[in-house]
Amino acid sequence: MKALIPTLAAATFALAATFAFAQGTPGYGPGMGGQGMGPGMQGQAGRGESHEQMKAAYATCKDKPDRRACMTEQYCAKSPDPAKCQAQAKERAQHGQQRLEQRQKQHEACNGKRGEDLTKCMQGQHQAQRNQRLDERQKAHEACNGKRGEELAKCLGAQPGNYGPRGPGSKS
Repeated sequence: MKALIPTLAAATFALAATFAFAQGTPGYGPGMGGQGMGPGMQGQAGRGESHEQMKAAYATCKDKPDRRACMTEQYCAKSPDPAKCQAQAKERAQHGQQRLEQRQKQHEACNGKRGEDLTKCMQGQHQAQRNQRLDERQKAHEACNGKRGEELAKCLGAQPGNYGPRGPGSKS
């Protein structure tokens, strides 16, 4: 009798877990790799076209000295709005250059340090930069105090640093 109850309970839980797992939607959840559409994810069709464009651009520009510019040109030539694509690529390149310069300043501030001291110094530099961004964001929000919805979005977008809404459709 003592062995029957735990065995019966274990079998019941195993059966319940099997049915609960079977009720889940396939392809949803972390690491599932299915056709699920999470927030910010494109569908497989949109990803496939973009992926093919990038593969073609890479193959064309493989031996060019300025591969990045060539790939941007090739990729944007096949897009529905080439001028918009070029402008976005230029904006991304500027952002990347700014990030590179910031990172270089961090490394210069930690010059001559090794090992754990370098790690602590870099973490301190990163935290200082994060605090500066948060202060700027706080000032932008204080300048737009009392505004809501579209009015707030426009006000934040007009602030230095562009703290307006993000995502598709936020820029016109």
